[in-house]
Amino acid sequence: MKPIKHAEIVDELNRLMAEELEAFLRYFQLRYRLRGVDKLAAENFFQKAMEETLEHAEAIAAHIRVLRETPTLNIKLEVGGGPVSLKEALNDALVFEQEALDAYKDMLPRVAGDPGLEDFIRKQIATETEHVQEITMLLE
Repeated sequence: MKPIKHAEIVDELNRLMAEELEAFLRYFQLRYRLRGVDKLAAENFFQKAMEETLEHAEAIAAHIRVLRETPTLNIKLEVGGGPVSLKEALNDALVFEQEALDAYKDMLPRVAGDPGLEDFIRKQIATETEHVQEITMLLE
């Protein structure tokens, strides 16, 4: 895949930022859908996940500003209610963490030649890979 133009990079970064904020909202919702022992067992995991996804979104927004653009946000999200088991919540989390990993992997060849963005995307790939591995282990 060939590198993309400035406007396309900004669009892709805005999309990634929105995905991170969607993940934040999903983790927020999942955290409050857990009940009883499941809630107690997973409280710290979901709190940490919320904080990390927010940090990722902020980092992406900072990269957009470095490109002399203003971050824009387009989120269309509907999240169901009602209680879920810890296993269901982790399965949901695995899906959106894998989607984030795939999105960053797709972005990497598109920012080839921009050392700052390339380094940032590589770090995000490493981080998202760790998240997928961690959740996969928790589901064993």
